[in-house]
Amino acid sequence: MDASNILFAVENGCDLTLLEELFDRNNTTVHRVGSGEEALATLHAMPFKIMLTDMVMPDMDAITLARRARRVSPGLTVFMYTDLPTRALRREISDAGIERIFDKPLSPNLVGYLLREARRASDRRNDMNSTTAKGM
Repeated sequence: MDASNILFAVENGCDLTLLEELFDRNNTTVHRVGSGEEALATLHAMPFKIMLTDMVMPDMDAITLARRARRVSPGLTVFMYTDLPTRALRREISDAGIERIFDKPLSPNLVGYLLREARRASDRRNDMNSTTAKGM
């Protein structure tokens, strides 16, 4: 699995140290940014398979970020976490292409889930690349 393939877009001061340590133990580097604009700039500069974003950030919400991020990186898998996912919010989240909502506080079980999703995203991308190469 590529290093730095998971982007955390979280408000500055959010403590995800435990999760980052668990990713590190699984040979996966997490790149953390503190705002939506910083996440978008990072996506322009580097490829990521997965982005985990907080619902609320200083400059935009996760729904806006997800829509804009998927235009920058169409194959990006976006997950969000929040402490109050209402039914109306869940519909809007789904429409924005966010694949799953995680409740706060985030648990170490999230690491295993995101690692599996990163592997699936990598496998899908490799399958697409081999299909494209065969078609040429």
